[in-house]
Amino acid sequence: MTEKPLPAGSVRPWKFTGILDGVFRILRVRLWSVWAICAAFLGVGTFFFHFSLGQAETAQPMGVAPDPYAPPETSLVLVFLSFVIYGLSFLFLHPLAVASVTEVARRHLRRGEATGIREAFRLVGRYGGSVLMTMILKWVLMIACLAVPVLIFLFSGLLLGAVTGDWASAMGGVAVLAVLCSLGLLSFLYCRLFLAVPVILEENTPYWPALKRSWQLTRSAFWRTFGLLLVLGLILYVFNLVPSLLQMLRLPLEFFLPPGTRWISNLLLSAMVAAFTSLVYAAPPILAVVLYYERRFRKEGWDLAAEAEHLRRETA
Repeated sequence: MTEKPLPAGSVRPWKFTGILDGVFRILRVRLWSVWAICAAFLGVGTFFFHFSLGQAETAQPMGVAPDPYAPPETSLVLVFLSFVIYGLSFLFLHPLAVASVTEVARRHLRRGEATGIREAFRLVGRYGGSVLMTMILKWVLMIACLAVPVLIFLFSGLLLGAVTGDWASAMGGVAVLAVLCSLGLLSFLYCRLFLAVPVILEENTPYWPALKRSWQLTRSAFWRTFGLLLVLGLILYVFNLVPSLLQMLRLPLEFFLPPGTRWISNLLLSAMVAAFTSLVYAAPPILAVVLYYERRFRKEGWDLAAEAEHLRRETA
């Protein structure tokens, strides 16, 4: 991919807090493009999820015990369908949104270029396919790597239970160790493969080469990447408490509405929750872009090469 070099005067090395500050600066500057993409691809599933849960909660009046012999309510079917829609949207639409948000952030950092909402949707068709297949390959690889220690711990638990005869204690202890080992391995693999999408868009190398390139860039940077993801996750968790507070407005609103129109309050609150939650999905792809450039600056001196090229052109 042929691009104009980065502008001279890049700051290196980027500090830990500087990376997080850069993420939220990009999110603030490119808010509407990023929010439109995340709301369109991920907000719909979130909306149906919260709307169906709200309908299920308001289907049974307060203080009335449910009838165990009553037929299944339509709201329960709606809850099940919302789970399916939410899962499918996260599995197949989340990579498409990540592709567009990553390219919007990359253009902002690479060229200082603004991306409109219409162009942001066009980026989905341009890069969504390769990003989707790479993300599927990434998760298949991670699941395959997790299966090995799980099978080892399972065999160890069965063997230990057969020797001691105390199956409950043996399988319980082994299950705790298996969960801890799986979480550690999953965190390690996720951090090492975190930069795959920026690699696809910047270096035009999808699929397996993108995963290998991400593994190379994050070498000796696991704890830095893990710390950034952890701090960003805590910040987003606090921000995600706002939709939880919005849900508390349901009872006051339903108090002033007739019984047959309580779905209106549920509709409005679900739309507001989906709008707030959509912004949460935008931050990790932006962090991946900022961290990708930081790793290339630190490991490969990419900004110094760009500055040298800039000086050569000025003196030519």
